[in-house]
Amino acid sequence: MKKWCVIVGLMLVGAGAASAQSQYQTAFEAGIGYTRPGAGDFDMMTLLMQSDSYFFETGIGFEINGGLNGDTAFSWLLRGALRPAVAGNIIIHAGAEYSMHTNAALDGADVETLSTVGILFGASHPFTDHLNFEVHIFPVVMEFGRSETVTRFLTAQLGAHILF
Repeated sequence: MKKWCVIVGLMLVGAGAASAQSQYQTAFEAGIGYTRPGAGDFDMMTLLMQSDSYFFETGIGFEINGGLNGDTAFSWLLRGALRPAVAGNIIIHAGAEYSMHTNAALDGADVETLSTVGILFGASHPFTDHLNFEVHIFPVVMEFGRSETVTRFLTAQLGAHILF
Protein backbone atom coordinates (compact mmCIF):
# COMPACT_ATOMS: atom_id res chain seq x y z
CA MET A 1 0.00 0.00 0.00
CA LYS A 2 2.90 2.34 0.79
CA LYS A 3 4.42 1.74 -2.67
CA TRP A 4 1.04 2.52 -4.27
CA CYS A 5 0.76 5.81 -2.37
CA VAL A 6 4.30 6.85 -3.36
CA ILE A 7 3.63 6.13 -7.05
CA VAL A 8 0.36 8.09 -7.05
CA GLY A 9 2.00 10.94 -5.10
CA LEU A 10 4.85 11.22 -7.61
CA MET A 11 2.37 11.36 -10.46
CA LEU A 12 0.37 14.14 -8.81
CA VAL A 13 3.52 16.15 -8.02
CA GLY A 14 4.40 16.00 -11.70
CA ALA A 15 1.03 17.52 -12.59
CA GLY A 16 2.37 20.97 -11.83
CA ALA A 17 4.95 20.80 -14.64
CA ALA A 18 4.60 23.11 -17.62
CA SER A 19 2.25 21.98 -20.34
CA ALA A 20 3.74 19.54 -22.82
CA GLN A 21 1.19 20.37 -25.47
CA SER A 22 2.62 22.15 -28.48
CA GLN A 23 1.07 23.69 -31.55
CA TYR A 24 2.65 20.89 -33.62
CA GLN A 25 1.30 17.95 -31.64
CA THR A 26 -0.52 15.37 -33.69
CA ALA A 27 -3.52 13.27 -32.71
CA PHE A 28 -1.42 10.07 -32.71
CA GLU A 29 2.02 9.37 -31.21
CA ALA A 30 4.30 6.34 -30.98
CA GLY A 31 7.26 5.72 -28.74
CA ILE A 32 9.55 3.18 -27.12
CA GLY A 33 10.19 2.79 -23.43
CA TYR A 34 10.28 0.73 -20.29
CA THR A 35 7.55 -0.82 -18.17
CA ARG A 36 6.66 -3.86 -16.05
CA PRO A 37 3.54 -6.00 -16.14
CA GLY A 38 0.98 -5.93 -13.34
CA ALA A 39 2.40 -9.10 -11.79
CA GLY A 40 6.02 -10.18 -11.48
CA ASP A 41 9.36 -8.41 -11.70
CA PHE A 42 9.80 -8.68 -15.46
CA ASP A 43 11.57 -5.68 -17.01
CA MET A 44 10.20 -5.00 -20.48
CA MET A 45 11.01 -2.84 -23.49
CA THR A 46 7.74 -1.71 -25.04
CA LEU A 47 6.27 0.06 -28.04
CA LEU A 48 3.56 2.57 -27.14
CA MET A 49 0.97 3.87 -29.59
CA GLN A 50 -1.36 6.51 -28.20
CA SER A 51 -3.87 9.18 -29.02
CA ASP A 52 -6.04 11.42 -26.88
CA SER A 53 -8.78 8.77 -26.68
CA TYR A 54 -6.88 5.44 -26.37
CA PHE A 55 -3.48 3.81 -26.00
CA PHE A 56 -2.03 0.45 -26.99
CA GLU A 57 1.22 -0.98 -25.67
CA THR A 58 3.09 -4.18 -26.50
CA GLY A 59 6.56 -5.31 -25.57
CA ILE A 60 9.02 -8.04 -24.76
CA GLY A 61 11.47 -8.66 -21.98
CA PHE A 62 13.94 -11.13 -20.55
CA GLU A 63 14.51 -11.98 -16.90
CA ILE A 64 18.00 -13.51 -16.63
CA ASN A 65 18.35 -16.14 -13.87
CA GLY A 66 15.50 -14.66 -11.93
CA GLY A 67 12.39 -15.70 -13.78
CA LEU A 68 10.35 -18.84 -13.35
CA ASN A 69 12.20 -21.24 -11.00
CA GLY A 70 15.31 -19.05 -11.26
CA ASP A 71 15.57 -19.74 -15.01
CA THR A 72 15.84 -17.18 -17.76
CA ALA A 73 12.32 -16.19 -18.77
CA PHE A 74 10.99 -14.58 -21.94
CA SER A 75 8.04 -12.20 -21.47
CA TRP A 76 5.46 -10.65 -23.76
CA LEU A 77 3.01 -7.89 -22.82
CA LEU A 78 -0.19 -6.62 -24.43
CA ARG A 79 -1.94 -3.65 -22.81
CA GLY A 80 -4.75 -1.39 -24.00
CA ALA A 81 -6.98 1.28 -22.53
CA LEU A 82 -9.48 3.98 -23.32
CA ARG A 83 -8.80 7.53 -22.18
CA PRO A 84 -12.13 9.03 -21.11
CA ALA A 85 -10.87 12.06 -19.15
CA VAL A 86 -8.17 14.72 -19.06
CA ALA A 87 -7.18 16.62 -15.90
CA GLY A 88 -4.76 19.39 -16.88
CA ASN A 89 -1.78 17.64 -18.48
CA ILE A 90 -2.74 14.24 -17.04
CA ILE A 91 -4.69 11.83 -19.22
CA ILE A 92 -6.74 9.31 -17.21
CA HIS A 93 -7.21 5.82 -18.67
CA ALA A 94 -8.94 2.51 -17.94
CA GLY A 95 -8.31 -0.82 -19.65
CA ALA A 96 -6.82 -4.29 -19.41
CA GLU A 97 -3.52 -6.13 -19.68
CA TYR A 98 -2.39 -9.59 -20.71
CA SER A 99 1.17 -10.83 -20.19
CA MET A 100 2.88 -14.18 -20.74
CA HIS A 101 6.17 -15.31 -19.20
CA THR A 102 7.89 -18.58 -20.11
CA ASN A 103 11.20 -20.40 -19.81
CA ALA A 104 10.42 -22.54 -22.89
CA ALA A 105 13.51 -21.29 -24.73
CA LEU A 106 15.85 -23.22 -22.40
CA ASP A 107 17.03 -26.70 -23.42
CA GLY A 108 16.36 -29.43 -20.88
CA ALA A 109 14.32 -27.24 -18.54
CA ASP A 110 10.89 -28.12 -17.21
CA VAL A 111 8.75 -25.74 -19.21
CA GLU A 112 6.67 -23.40 -17.11
CA THR A 113 4.47 -20.64 -18.45
CA LEU A 114 2.83 -17.94 -16.38
CA SER A 115 0.00 -15.91 -17.90
CA THR A 116 -1.50 -12.88 -16.21
CA VAL A 117 -4.68 -10.95 -16.89
CA GLY A 118 -5.43 -7.70 -15.14
CA ILE A 119 -7.73 -4.70 -15.06
CA LEU A 120 -5.95 -1.37 -14.93
CA PHE A 121 -6.64 2.25 -14.15
CA GLY A 122 -4.02 4.88 -14.52
CA ALA A 123 -2.75 8.14 -15.81
CA SER A 124 -0.07 9.35 -18.18
CA HIS A 125 1.69 12.66 -18.07
CA PRO A 126 3.73 14.15 -20.91
CA PHE A 127 6.56 16.00 -19.10
CA THR A 128 7.92 17.26 -22.43
CA ASP A 129 6.91 16.88 -26.05
CA HIS A 130 8.93 13.67 -26.30
CA LEU A 131 8.94 12.18 -22.78
CA ASN A 132 5.85 10.51 -21.35
CA PHE A 133 5.49 8.96 -17.86
CA GLU A 134 2.64 6.72 -16.85
CA VAL A 135 1.39 5.01 -13.73
CA HIS A 136 -0.91 1.98 -13.76
CA ILE A 137 -2.89 0.78 -10.77
CA PHE A 138 -4.19 -2.78 -10.99
CA PRO A 139 -7.13 -3.46 -8.66
CA VAL A 140 -7.06 -7.14 -9.67
CA VAL A 141 -4.41 -9.24 -11.46
CA MET A 142 -4.90 -13.00 -11.94
CA GLU A 143 -1.95 -15.34 -12.56
CA PHE A 144 -2.53 -18.62 -14.39
CA GLY A 145 -0.25 -21.50 -15.32
CA ARG A 146 1.27 -22.69 -12.10
CA SER A 147 -0.15 -25.27 -9.75
CA GLU A 148 -2.72 -22.76 -8.52
CA THR A 149 -4.32 -19.56 -9.73
CA VAL A 150 -3.11 -16.52 -7.80
CA THR A 151 -5.09 -13.31 -7.50
CA ARG A 152 -3.27 -10.10 -6.57
CA PHE A 153 -5.05 -6.99 -5.35
CA LEU A 154 -3.91 -3.35 -5.61
CA THR A 155 -0.58 -3.51 -7.38
CA ALA A 156 0.99 -0.60 -9.23
CA GLN A 157 3.80 0.08 -11.69
CA LEU A 158 5.47 2.97 -13.49
CA GLY A 159 6.45 3.30 -17.13
CA ALA A 160 8.39 5.81 -19.21
CA HIS A 161 8.45 6.29 -22.98
CA ILE A 162 10.30 8.47 -25.44
CA LEU A 163 7.85 9.58 -28.13
CA PHE A 164 8.67 10.13 -31.79
